[in-house]
Amino acid sequence: MEIALTPILKNLPVDSKIIFTKPTEGLATNIKLAFLSSFIFTTPLIIYEIWSFIKPALYENEIRFSAYIILFGTLLFLTGAAFCFLFVAPVAFKILLNEYTSEIITAFPNISQTIGFLTSLILSFGIIFEYPLVIFLLSKIGFTSADFLSQKRKYAVLICAIISALLTPTTDVISMLFMFIPLLLFYELGILIAKITRN
Repeated sequence: MEIALTPILKNLPVDSKIIFTKPTEGLATNIKLAFLSSFIFTTPLIIYEIWSFIKPALYENEIRFSAYIILFGTLLFLTGAAFCFLFVAPVAFKILLNEYTSEIITAFPNISQTIGFLTSLILSFGIIFEYPLVIFLLSKIGFTSADFLSQKRKYAVLICAIISALLTPTTDVISMLFMFIPLLLFYELGILIAKITRN
């Protein structure tokens, strides 16, 4: 729990504390966090078991290809989650808690809502970081191309801004930019990946 709350604990205003308001809320939040942690740590094993089940039905080249996809997909998700936890979440909590705290208003974040907010933020960034892999797969099957992505760049900027606003559960621009900028970079990277894949 202390590790999970690190992004907010470092940015709590003076005299603020994390609280729970229901008798069972503290216990329920610890159970949810334990379940989430166990799911994260066992996900590689779950993926491996599923892959082992379908492996006998694959050709040799398909086995190598799927293994690379699983490996890079996992690494990209973990990179996005770590990026959010280490850089985005602290900034989001600092702005949300300190910007609106005053002499007459003190922040007392609710434990269950705090963990829920942090979880949704981390999952959003983990999913967003899968974008290069998705573009690679779409290019591989011929569903998209570098020329198509280049022509739709201006629409992509608008869509990236909308996605960033929707997936970032904060009201500040800085947290949105933390998602918006990687999305744009990933789009440009996607064009390069699509060009390499089709050549």
